[in-house]
Amino acid sequence: MSTKWSCAVCSRQILWSEIFTFYSKGAVHFTCFKDAVISKDNSDEAKALVDALENELKMIVTYKGYISTVKSEDAKRLLEENEKDAERHAALLTKLIDRKIVQS
Repeated sequence: MSTKWSCAVCSRQILWSEIFTFYSKGAVHFTCFKDAVISKDNSDEAKALVDALENELKMIVTYKGYISTVKSEDAKRLLEENEKDAERHAALLTKLIDRKIVQS
């Protein structure tokens, strides 16, 4: 992949091997986003939302690994659909966290 993003928080390049997301300020390393959220709201709810987001982002990476291993086209298609679902869930969680915590 040739697309390159810089983290909206730390300004370093985001590598494809790192988990990341997009929020109102742009692309962001997950760890930078998590630190920004927790520094603003250290509540159990904020931690739960960030943990859920981290799990979804890790699932995206996991599905990508499965897809590259599987030979069956039917299995590949199913895994690709599951990856897209994880991407959608991660986007929804990021948007909620951004709106409720980061921008507040």
